[in-house]
Amino acid sequence: MVEEFTDKEFEMYSRQIVLSAIGYQGQEKLKKGRVAVVGVGGLGSPVATLLTAMGVGYIRIIDRDIVEVSNLHRQHLYTFKDVGYPKVEVAAKRLRELNPYIEVEPFPIFIDDSTVLEAVRDVDVVVDGLDNFKARRAVNKACYKLSIPYIYASAIETYGSTTTIIPGVGPCLECIFPNVSDEGLPTCSTVGVHPSVLQIISGIEVYEVVNILTGKSPRLLGKLLIYDLRELTSSLVDVTKSKYCSVCGGLGVEKEEVRYPVVEEVCARGGLATFMVNPGRIIRLNLEELLSRLNSPKYKLITRSQLGMTLQIDSKIKFSLLHSGIAVIEGVESGEEALRIYRDIMENVIKIETEI
Repeated sequence: MVEEFTDKEFEMYSRQIVLSAIGYQGQEKLKKGRVAVVGVGGLGSPVATLLTAMGVGYIRIIDRDIVEVSNLHRQHLYTFKDVGYPKVEVAAKRLRELNPYIEVEPFPIFIDDSTVLEAVRDVDVVVDGLDNFKARRAVNKACYKLSIPYIYASAIETYGSTTTIIPGVGPCLECIFPNVSDEGLPTCSTVGVHPSVLQIISGIEVYEVVNILTGKSPRLLGKLLIYDLRELTSSLVDVTKSKYCSVCGGLGVEKEEVRYPVVEEVCARGGLATFMVNPGRIIRLNLEELLSRLNSPKYKLITRSQLGMTLQIDSKIKFSLLHSGIAVIEGVESGEEALRIYRDIMENVIKIETEI
């Protein structure tokens, strides 16, 4: 049962309620809708903002990273004062300010096969704001297993694409992009991205979310939309299920053996090599307790928030830690050095978890 709209809510959503595509009943369905936005970067930021403003009742925002200066030209949930803080924490605060009548839940986690089921469970739709296919493939498998619609999207330079995946009805992501690897693919840091194409693609994602939540047929089921901002053209490509698909074709998915923690080099920040450490599980650290144990002059606290902290180590290294156990380490020479620092700092985690 949906609670009645307050007068302020009714006024806020009035231009949607009079819209024939949504109406009062559609607005009620949005209010009881539950959506996970996976990644709150260039695509996820406008997606989360639109869904919040439109009155989707529960939004889970998932991201593994902290705010950096190079985000700000396109990720408008953040400002200069937010640099160094967890994206999901800053985004949740902004979204709650935008619409206090909905619930926003931040998940500061690394998406892979070890965490994705917990990340997307119990929602009606999962929306793609990711920047790599490894994470997307994990989301695709989880959504297929849990029978949750998944709206895929990507954008780079002046190009973008999106499709809507309904498990058991149309093709899954693996049918459309079989065995895609991130190795060799361009990234925002190497070729750039135009903010306008992010707004276009994210807007289409939100349109599809609203269609699903209000009980209408998604327009991109079985179709891949490819948009070219430079030429101002768009193409709709028919896509179909593959009987050879390792996810939905009944062939079974080979389980990849991964040894955690995993160290991944990410885009350099401020000209410094940067690595991210994934512990392979959601730890839920007590950061205050951990800080009290790091009683050494070599660690200088730069930022501290509810969901994360950043330390300066020996003048050249920045170590940012989220309370889920993910770390972003800037200024090290190698992944091995990043992992050594991570282990040095996290050596008391078992004691902390036992005491919580």
